Amino acid sequence: MKILGKNEIFNIRNNIKFFNPDFLSIRQLMLKKKFIAAICGPTCSGKSILAFNLAKIFDTDIISIDSMQVYSGLDIGTDKYDPAEIGVHQYMTDIFEPDHKLTVVEFRDICRNVIEEEFFKKDRIPLLAGGSGLYLRAVIDELDFTTGNCNCNIAGEDKKVREGLYNEIERNSSSLLKFYMKLQEVDPLYCARISPNDKKRIVRALEVYTVTGRPFSSFQNKWQTRKSIYNCCMIGLLTEKEKLHASIEKRVDMMLEKGLINEVEGLVKKGYKDNNSLKQAVGYKEVLKYLNGDINIDICRQEIIKNTKRLAKKQMTWFKADSRINWIRTDNYDNISDLIMHVINIFWKDVSNEYN
Repeated sequence: MKILGKNEIFNIRNNIKFFNPDFLSIRQLMLKKKFIAAICGPTCSGKSILAFNLAKIFDTDIISIDSMQVYSGLDIGTDKYDPAEIGVHQYMTDIFEPDHKLTVVEFRDICRNVIEEEFFKKDRIPLLAGGSGLYLRAVIDELDFTTGNCNCNIAGEDKKVREGLYNEIERNSSSLLKFYMKLQEVDPLYCARISPNDKKRIVRALEVYTVTGRPFSSFQNKWQTRKSIYNCCMIGLLTEKEKLHASIEKRVDMMLEKGLINEVEGLVKKGYKDNNSLKQAVGYKEVLKYLNGDINIDICRQEIIKNTKRLAKKQMTWFKADSRINWIRTDNYDNISDLIMHVINIFWKDVSNEYN
């Protein structure tokens, strides 16, 4: 990771030819307006590099918007950085054990509290960064949830329904098909969009129907409204497809070299083998198959690469639906400093328009 030095940061802050007004005025207006900056995009697009450098320049910290970095012990496979080495604190990482069943609502509530208590009250700019589109929208937009994406309130009874469905599937694998057939009856519109093997979405949709009496699909149109509850500027990072795929392959090889297999073995020994955090996360589920003897190490590597590329495509599909995102082609820049100055100008454009 290329972290700018003190001289480079000084030069960016004092680049009067590039910034109009000066950097200090931009930062002060962002603070005055309680402005949130969000860096998003597909995996391996350079979000972390940009975010950590922006945090250095704005003298702030980062809030990770990642559904897997919240878990302690899932480090190599989620590409966590050591904030201590960079000098920037990262919130929303390592806050749960891998067996914790995190909901979007729980993530949202914790994250919003961090924004208020650790940033707004301390006169700092919140800098969000990550590739989990659902979690980002949950934090910045006024969306209500049961589990996933519907506008009803979560309650203890909802959790019982969800756990009951999961428990029955664990006891009898044929129950998943039974639940899918039930979903076909009560919500054929949503059922047509998902796979009969998509346990998470099947359970979510049936939970919503059980709790509210309404089909899950009936809530979908409300999600078309994209209005943030904050003064927020979203930066999306793009790169040429072949370069992105090359970066993915390189990252997977680095993860394996750094000890991803040993990391998963350690998590299995601690009793986390059957937890969803491992069974669903790209990088971990493939290594579990390798440790079970189902595939060899070469196929394991190939599957991680394939599924990571698939994940990047899904992330782009999600983010491209959001017209608020300011897209930047990172491969159009010769150096990180020019990219950063462009991003800061976008911040200024957004916050000044909001101010006017």
